[in-house]
Amino acid sequence: MYKNKHAGKKLSPRDFVSPGNALGVKIPDSSSYAIEKGLRIFKRQIKESGKLQDVKDRREYTKPTTARRKKMNDAKRRQSLQNKKEADLFGNTSWTTIVDGKPM
Repeated sequence: MYKNKHAGKKLSPRDFVSPGNALGVKIPDSSSYAIEKGLRIFKRQIKESGKLQDVKDRREYTKPTTARRKKMNDAKRRQSLQNKKEADLFGNTSWTTIVDGKPM
């Protein structure tokens, strides 16, 4: 028969919570399954907290004008992608707005 790779106690995410430590996990046993699951939970905690992004951002100094320019270019890129999605969704459909019974 097939062997269950994580036979034994079924582990839940609550088993990995480290009390009193917001960013940390405890490994309930030394099985490779528990270590891998604990690592996945820890990576998710770090990503959601934004600590890793802060470290990456502080690797080198960026001038304020460069940061503003990057922020503006990112906003333009997001807006163009959104416009493209809307164009694909609606196609060449023209819309008429009617206010108080009169088309505008």
